Amino acid sequence: MIEQKTIQQQFNDLVITPTQSLQGTYQTPSDKSISHRALIFGALAQGETVINRLLPSADVLRTKTALQQLGVAMTTQGEQTMISGQGGFNFNEPATALKLGNSGTTARIFLGLLAQQNFPITLNGDASLSQRPMDRVVAPLTAMGLQVQYLSSFDYLPLEILPGAQLRGLNYRMPIASAQLKSALILAALQAEQPSIIVQPAASRDHTELMLQQFGGQIQQDGLTLTVQPLHEPLFGQTLTIPGDPSTAAFFIAAALLRPNSRILIKNQSLNPTRTGFLQLLQQLNAPLTITKQTTTPESSGDVLVTSLTTQLNSLVIDRDNLGSVIDEIPIISLFATQLAGPTIIRDAQELRYKETDRLHVITVELGKLGAQIVEQSDGLIINGPTKLHRPESTLDAHQDHRIAMMLVVAELIIGEKAPIKGIESVTISNPTFIQDLISLLKDKSV
Repeated sequence: MIEQKTIQQQFNDLVITPTQSLQGTYQTPSDKSISHRALIFGALAQGETVINRLLPSADVLRTKTALQQLGVAMTTQGEQTMISGQGGFNFNEPATALKLGNSGTTARIFLGLLAQQNFPITLNGDASLSQRPMDRVVAPLTAMGLQVQYLSSFDYLPLEILPGAQLRGLNYRMPIASAQLKSALILAALQAEQPSIIVQPAASRDHTELMLQQFGGQIQQDGLTLTVQPLHEPLFGQTLTIPGDPSTAAFFIAAALLRPNSRILIKNQSLNPTRTGFLQLLQQLNAPLTITKQTTTPESSGDVLVTSLTTQLNSLVIDRDNLGSVIDEIPIISLFATQLAGPTIIRDAQELRYKETDRLHVITVELGKLGAQIVEQSDGLIINGPTKLHRPESTLDAHQDHRIAMMLVVAELIIGEKAPIKGIESVTISNPTFIQDLISLLKDKSV
């Protein structure tokens, strides 16, 4: 049996030269957001759910393991995962605390999922997750009847969900466009005694709504207003195939655009309208890409052909109107913006300070090491371009943030020279094959 190389060993194998381009066909790893939700709805449904191409990333495996701790039976054979559903919110008391690692998605969505269990449940996270605020989700759930006890510091994990809550319907105007908050509220609303109304300030990814309908739940949408009906009949198991993750594809799209003589075809990427913000921005700039849509139900997917830029593109403005569809792509967009003409403005993005790290600050610091001209704002960034990036004089640091790690690798492709990156192993959180995929696509014209 061949031993799997570590991410650091894969990074050591990566060779970056100024003459390289990206060539070939790339199957984007499965979507992380959809993978989380497929596991959760499969656990709630009656009967068997079959998930094809579940993403085996660290975060998704945290959701899978936590559900197994709650008594949900699952088996995996190759790229197929089978779930024996509970037929409702009928979980078993876990023997130990649910250890959620770095997965903020799992932690926040589970607050709604487990809001009405008749036994106590403790949620733990790693050092990074334990610094990410939870009360933005806990507060509206408390208004529904959730009872929690913070075990260390207010607003942060670890916390204990107390037993015996009777959940009431909610009429709530969300202060931020957050798919995690919205998903937690929807799952709690399914357990409530009355319908719930949730008003969004702007659109955010809608995988939870689409999947709930696919499994047989009742949710209505009128503009930005959602009405969720309590679950009186069980959801029913489904067969799902997870499309590719557009947030992961964005790193390869940006790399192909910025490396001369590149041409890659990205297969089976999610084209959910709430997730294609980066593609929409590129289309507005007339970037050289072609999208071939293959409509599926309820999620859409398709192929994206990308070739290198041959002309200078103008700068961007990202704000509350389009931020929700590019929230995870902001690191790679920030790097891309260093090569655009004029100032790119990102605002209304305070939420980025509460990701795996304070992304606004870390983007400023780490791209600054490469020569980027970035002004950090309280709610965003001003990025002046075009700027010729250079090898850093000090060590690059991913700050254990997977999207920062991938951004820095793409930055080194732009420079045409590799430098050490502290915390490169964090890419496993969302894309365990990132480095080896990149190696397979890089071709050196000088050879």
